[in-house]
Amino acid sequence: MTPAVPSAPGAVRTGLRGTAGALVVSVLARTVLGALVLAVLVAAVPTVVGWQAAVVTSGSMAPRVQPGDVTVARPVDTSDLAAGQVLLVDDPDGAGGLLLHRLVSVEDGGLRLRGDANPTADGSLVDPAAVHGVAALRLPGLGLPVLWAAQQRWVPLGGAGLALAALLGLSVLHRPSVDQRPDRGPRRVRRRSVAVLAVAVLLPGTGAAAYGTAAAAYTAATANGPDVFRSALYYTCTSGSAGAAQYLDLQESSGTVARNRGSATGDGTYAGGVTHGVDGPPCTGASRAVRLDGSSGFVHTGVTVALPPGQTFSTQLWFSTTTTRGGHLIGFGNGTNGATSSVKDRMVYMTTTGHLRFGVFDGVPKTVISPAAYNDGKWHLVTATFSTDTGIRLFVDGSIVASDATITAAENNTGYFRAGYDSLQGWPDVPTSHWFAGSIAHLSVFAGRLTRAEVAAQYAAAG
Repeated sequence: MTPAVPSAPGAVRTGLRGTAGALVVSVLARTVLGALVLAVLVAAVPTVVGWQAAVVTSGSMAPRVQPGDVTVARPVDTSDLAAGQVLLVDDPDGAGGLLLHRLVSVEDGGLRLRGDANPTADGSLVDPAAVHGVAALRLPGLGLPVLWAAQQRWVPLGGAGLALAALLGLSVLHRPSVDQRPDRGPRRVRRRSVAVLAVAVLLPGTGAAAYGTAAAAYTAATANGPDVFRSALYYTCTSGSAGAAQYLDLQESSGTVARNRGSATGDGTYAGGVTHGVDGPPCTGASRAVRLDGSSGFVHTGVTVALPPGQTFSTQLWFSTTTTRGGHLIGFGNGTNGATSSVKDRMVYMTTTGHLRFGVFDGVPKTVISPAAYNDGKWHLVTATFSTDTGIRLFVDGSIVASDATITAAENNTGYFRAGYDSLQGWPDVPTSHWFAGSIAHLSVFAGRLTRAEVAAQYAAAG
């Protein structure tokens, strides 16, 4: 019998991990990790010489700068400031906050800024001494984990962590057969050190104190000016407060206060038959709703708004219902503290057949109607926009379903927005009930006209 040939001392047998495929996967994973580490270093290293990085948390500088982007601002002398520069400044309307807006003009009282997505310039001037720098670098999406954490969006944040863990695992997948030489231990230590460094740099809260400090220094919000009905046109189910003048997410579990998370000052109020905490639309991190009983339940806002005839606006609301009695969804009226309005406008309501009507009052109600019915028990996003250049438009689930470009004037009125009830007397196809029976969530009011692309993106962002 031929004796078996013994393996060489210290030889390591490998299977899949020693193949060329494993090598390719490991190289690709290491390349991605290296790119991520490099991006973080690009944002962090300039801060050593006085530059400042910030995670953008609103859409007031869209489309060039998006929420989750990291911007790096270089110091600038006040004598070098010029119109058109994007400046990182202390927010004049929010103590301790930062503002990233474009310089429009230098005036006697200070600097006039404006968000690219905002219809008008900010109301408050900025002291030149409050300028941190001029935006010089943008790293798209690098700050999304910080933004998700601030918004308590644990699903995408957890997904990012799992993806990073997978990359780390794949980066060490390849392991060729080699002799166990004296230097193998140190090589293994170096490999583990690289993995630990990648986790420490890329994931805040993993025990790297230096990164935790840097992450805190990163966090800043691009805000809007104090004119609350000139706010940025940006909204998702879980970040509507960044763009809506009034945003009531209706996520409360009890009580009568409907918190307004928009830029305006004044919360809303739950009245009558309202059930909190029911299942809501597929909005990640904010998937609850309130159910209105169809006889006394509704929500009225506490922000007094003066809307002249040409005032551009957009309203939005998620709803679900099987009612055959119709009802008021969202509108504007002069009724104070929830009282029935004698003058009403900007109305979105459901007919007894489940179709949606939207219109404004210009001597008489002028409306459009959806060709389809939506009392099917499913969740739908209704968006209504008005402007003198496009007239009225009605969107459902991200798509335009009805419009009339000839309707370019609306009621000159001071009042309040509300959802679930107001008088519909005198409006076309007045439903059997003025009270809406169904569930609602994420009530939003915007100062500007949302575009087709923006409405489509908002609906796509759900879930």
